[in-house]
Amino acid sequence: MHPEYNAKPRVYYLNIPKKFVAGTVYNPVEKEVIIGAACTLTDSDSGEKSTATTDGFGDFGFEGLKVGTFSLKIESDGKMKTLDSISTEKDVNLGDIPLSQ
Repeated sequence: MHPEYNAKPRVYYLNIPKKFVAGTVYNPVEKEVIIGAACTLTDSDSGEKSTATTDGFGDFGFEGLKVGTFSLKIESDGKMKTLDSISTEKDVNLGDIPLSQ
C-alpha cells in the first residue's frame, strides 16, 4: 500500500445477508417449547408486518430485515406477549421467550 497515491481499496461485497430477528418460544409452566405459535413482526416506522410460525423446536425467525425498530407479537392458545423497541442495528437473537397467561 502506498498512502501517498491516495488510492482506495476496490472491494465490493455482493449478497451480504441483511439483518435477522430470531428466538425460541416456550411455556414456563409446562417447561416445553410451543409449536405453532403465531409471531408477527411490525416495522415501527412503516407499519409493515411479517409473520412466522414457530417450528417443532419452538424456534422462529425473520430474515432480510432493514435497519430499524420493530415490535414483535407472539400468540398461542389465548396467550399473548409483545416485545417492543427491537433494534436491528445488529442481528438479534431474543433467546428463550416465556409465553404464559
